[in-house]
Amino acid sequence: MPNLKLTIEFDGTKYAGWQFQPRHQTVQGEIESAFGKILQKKVTVYGCGRTDAGVSARAYVANAHIDSPLSPDRLKLALNHFLPADILILSVEEAKPGFHARHSALGKTYVYRIVRRKSPLRRRHAWEYWFKLDVEKMRKAARLFEGAKDFRPFCQTRDEDGICHVHRVHVAARDMTELSDNSDRVPLPEDEVLVTVEGDRFLYKMVRRIVGALVACGSGRLTQKDIRAALAGRPSPPFQTAPAQGLLLDSVEYE
Repeated sequence: MPNLKLTIEFDGTKYAGWQFQPRHQTVQGEIESAFGKILQKKVTVYGCGRTDAGVSARAYVANAHIDSPLSPDRLKLALNHFLPADILILSVEEAKPGFHARHSALGKTYVYRIVRRKSPLRRRHAWEYWFKLDVEKMRKAARLFEGAKDFRPFCQTRDEDGICHVHRVHVAARDMTELSDNSDRVPLPEDEVLVTVEGDRFLYKMVRRIVGALVACGSGRLTQKDIRAALAGRPSPPFQTAPAQGLLLDSVEYE
């Protein structure tokens, strides 16, 4: 049975995350429902990972084993016809039989957007943080997270392997910044801060807690010493979880 790779863009504002939940609206649930309408049978779609409620994605990757008379391009058109406007299938292509959106992934890049004022136009996809924020302190603290470390102090659950390799944490403001692996460079508005986090894997709410720690450091509520202590497994203050709406899954890396 052909294995199809789907690349998906979605606005996660009204969804309870990617993963199917019986009593909640999810992105996976909407896509599987669209497949059911097209093929008149149940199709299971495997995602590259869970996303929290409210988190969006620029290029989420999923796969599904499907026997369909429709070509990948026709299937893409049909899916987008049945999907709501806040979910878009960017591409459908044949993948190798062993490809799995989650297990084959080598790494992911997340981008977190902070707006340093109230912003009715951007609040659905950013953290409105209008208090004093020292971006240089955030940049210095960001380096502490890079490398292979135990990130369990920065996740919701503590009962899993906490070792993750974070390749890069970059804080940008009022300058040019790399947003994704393809090195697109865009100017930032004066009142925005972007935090880009690249790594091989991420724990539940890990990126949002890294951002929360950076903001706390930039506002003077935490120090680099507090972050070092947590990463070393020593007692430390609790870390705030940044709001979900500011987080975007930017890209997923494969061979």
